[in-house]
Amino acid sequence: MNDSERRDFQAGLESEVDAFLKGESTRRTFITRFGQMTGMLAVSGPVLGMMTDWAVAQQKLELADPASPLGQAQALALKASTEGPADGSAFRATKAAKQFPGVTINMTSEAGLQALDPRNFSGPMWEQLTGTKMNVVELSNPDQYSKAVAEHIAGSRAYDVLDISPAWTPSLADGGVIAPLDEFITKYMNMKDFEDFHPLYKALPTYKGKIWGFFDDGDIFALYYRKDIFEDPKMMEAYQAKFNGKLEAPKTWAEYNQIAQFITDQMAPKTYGAGHFRKAGSPGNQFDFLQQFRANGGKLFGDDMKAGLVSDAGVATLTSMVASNAASIPGNNELDAVSLWAAFLTGKVAMIYSWPPTGRMAGNYSQSATAINFIPQSQIAGKVGYAVVPGNPEHAVGYNKALAADSANLEASYLFMQWVTSPEVSLARVMLPYALRDPYRISHYKSDLYGGLFPGAKEYLINLNNSANVGLLDPIMPGAQDYFLSLDRMCTAVWAGADPKASLETAATEWNETTDRLGVESQKAFYTEFLKLPGATAENTVEKLGLAVKL
Repeated sequence: MNDSERRDFQAGLESEVDAFLKGESTRRTFITRFGQMTGMLAVSGPVLGMMTDWAVAQQKLELADPASPLGQAQALALKASTEGPADGSAFRATKAAKQFPGVTINMTSEAGLQALDPRNFSGPMWEQLTGTKMNVVELSNPDQYSKAVAEHIAGSRAYDVLDISPAWTPSLADGGVIAPLDEFITKYMNMKDFEDFHPLYKALPTYKGKIWGFFDDGDIFALYYRKDIFEDPKMMEAYQAKFNGKLEAPKTWAEYNQIAQFITDQMAPKTYGAGHFRKAGSPGNQFDFLQQFRANGGKLFGDDMKAGLVSDAGVATLTSMVASNAASIPGNNELDAVSLWAAFLTGKVAMIYSWPPTGRMAGNYSQSATAINFIPQSQIAGKVGYAVVPGNPEHAVGYNKALAADSANLEASYLFMQWVTSPEVSLARVMLPYALRDPYRISHYKSDLYGGLFPGAKEYLINLNNSANVGLLDPIMPGAQDYFLSLDRMCTAVWAGADPKASLETAATEWNETTDRLGVESQKAFYTEFLKLPGATAENTVEKLGLAVKL
């Protein structure tokens, strides 16, 4: 875990899972002749003059090999922005933004890998398309919240576009830090493009009946497993003989623990059945508990806003997590997400559940960028299967693009947000090997270009979609990180041998103290708003609401 993520936890702000993923900027393949790119596009009329301007400034852009899937996706993003369709959100935003030449948009981004996209790709592209200047302000994750609030209080108008965690939306909206987008959406967006957001993500920036941003990072957990182990005839025969069942991706947590222990017993120390990032403050403990607890029928709060942790569901969840630890690689309880990735990529564990970069790394796609040089080359490329996490997977953190209410350039800033999250442009962005934006649109999941990035990419995308259909959201309310920290301390105590029920009682007491400090009625109002969102509980997932996307 890096210093910015640890400060985030200590400050009690929303943890950003990608904070520890740091890297140096890398230069992708440049287009040496602009004709290589424009050869894919039917350029005519006024667009041709704009393309000539592009040619003059082509050095500023980092575009992939035009023959590659990424290069083709970037070409389609250009085409959507310059040729249309004319009613497309990318084209309409680009056209309207030309009325603001020379305007500078100050956009916050988490420092490190997250900033490489706006610095190297989307920011320069927008500048060349519209003449609007882009200034990327790199901040640590906690500063993405605290500095936005501080600048609002100061009235400095320092920021225009904010990258924020969904959990911050209620407090930033009520505090007047961010502005609703509804009027701009009605004026500029093609609503068919709005409907292209997966239902779990489309509603995520909604609060008190208004839209406070565009979702921009699909951080759904998924299960990744070694197909070569699961399909090995000897392993299959041994599992059938012992359990009278088929060795396949687990559908319940009991099956998960049984399979993990079986593989460990059969293959350790070469390979262990599973691995988890359980290190204190990592923050895998909170995410894993939240997904299993709610899948087990647990309720976060009662009608009186008292913590619902002390329950049969709570005990069952911690008991299951302890069993998972016992079946895992040695040192499991000290792993963070990066070290768990390394263990999986080097063949040390047979199953993990984590964020979407896992699939790209396992296929050796991310490692094509030197910014990802802290991750080892995958030794399991082509051997990885994808499945939904048993029960309901956690959508762990993610990002929204929000409009700073104090912006001196509200309309220009909104137009950039609409453009950068449009179907065609966002596809090119989530395909960047060095960036950390993960698929979140239905068109992303269906993309043949993305499906050709690495072996199994098509199945990977389908599984991300299926996982979002049954996914659960992190609680979106003030104090969320304080609640999370209590869960982390609770789990860490149990790993050290503390009684699960007693640990649940301690965490519940801390939750109640947090609720009392922030105000019971106030917290109840925030929680009530959260419960309206698809995925807030295991009873109102996208699938349970009849909104599941079938691919």
